[in-house]
Amino acid sequence: MDYKVASHMLRFSRLAIGAFATATCLLVARPARAQVSCDTLPNPIIVAGPTDFEPLLQRFAVKIAAESPTATIITPSISALATSCAAIEGVVAGTKLDGLPGRYYTLSETMTITTKTCVFSGEQTPHVAISSVFYETCSNVPQPRPADLADVAGPVQATVFVVPKVNTTVQYLTYDEARAIYGCGVSSALTVAGRYADPTIVSCRNPAAGSQVTLARNLGLSESVMIAPRCTSFINDASLLFPLISRGEETSIPDDDFAPKPAAIGFVAAGEIDAYRAKINPLAFQAPGQTLAYYPDSSPTAVDRRNVRDGHYPIWGYVHMIAKTAGGNLSPQAAELIGWINGTKASPNIDAVVLEATAGYIPQCAMKVKRSSDGGLLRPSSPAQPCHCGFEAFISRTTPAGCTPCASNGACPCGSTCRHGFCE
Repeated sequence: MDYKVASHMLRFSRLAIGAFATATCLLVARPARAQVSCDTLPNPIIVAGPTDFEPLLQRFAVKIAAESPTATIITPSISALATSCAAIEGVVAGTKLDGLPGRYYTLSETMTITTKTCVFSGEQTPHVAISSVFYETCSNVPQPRPADLADVAGPVQATVFVVPKVNTTVQYLTYDEARAIYGCGVSSALTVAGRYADPTIVSCRNPAAGSQVTLARNLGLSESVMIAPRCTSFINDASLLFPLISRGEETSIPDDDFAPKPAAIGFVAAGEIDAYRAKINPLAFQAPGQTLAYYPDSSPTAVDRRNVRDGHYPIWGYVHMIAKTAGGNLSPQAAELIGWINGTKASPNIDAVVLEATAGYIPQCAMKVKRSSDGGLLRPSSPAQPCHCGFEAFISRTTPAGCTPCASNGACPCGSTCRHGFCE
């Protein structure tokens, strides 16, 4: 049965009241009425990292909670662990969470994911850091990576340039144009792409945000240069999108007839594009050496991530799950989380491909390219258990060309296996 999460429009209604609140205010959970102790929840798996990953963790959390034996995914609700590199440092240091608030997720009778709070106790520490970047990208942790620390790559997330819907003039950016906008800055004396001249309407995240690191590394920039006065920083994708979208009757604020400036620009995770295709325009990107610009998808209106998966669109990174090992083995909690997300644990009730696609991610089994560093060179990838057809069919709601539906292995030609409803 399907389940629901809080609507994006409700997110915008809340953001309209405090879009520029500090990260700490947004990340600290409200005090729990009943002081539930996190260590009393069934098999707690503590996952530190940015709130950007919450939609992904929520979907897995409610599924894992229904398994036998069960487990509970809990995320610390503190700003000190709310960036990728800070979360990694918390795992490396074994940061104790005693007395701090946490969030966990349950499924209501109406099949809605509900966030609840608990309080960490005793010697509880994060089991896993969930990160947008490789361990080696972080400057706040020991280098090289310690031998007892595993960096396991999970699904892929693309980052996309976006402009207001009223802007139909700019349809793509080149590598050099994007570098100029975010690396040098724009002004009336330095207009880029014939349109971008006002740095106050160039939006970015912050140097610690995974989407900013992903973009910067693909542009050959340091994420630390993408700050004011070159751009205006936002704490998350939702708040970045807020000034790019026309409002009016779409928010709970009376007489809100805000219209974005046509020359505004920003970048968000590709999953946000799917929810707001009627509100914003994604831009294609022309990488060095390319003669054409490519969208993450095969067209501006398609939802298939085809150009990310085959290497034409390079602005993407992995979800990393970073955890300590002992004797070469992950802890049971880390192994369980990583196993479910990467599909190495099996259950008829949990389909990692579907859960990741629903949250806007691309499972590695659907990728035809891979990389070994943030923004690094792309190399061919041949997954052991490919899911190209299954993923694209689910995310696009169509049967992809060249894909054969199946109900069992017997329906597939020699050399292929029935996976996710298709011969692969």
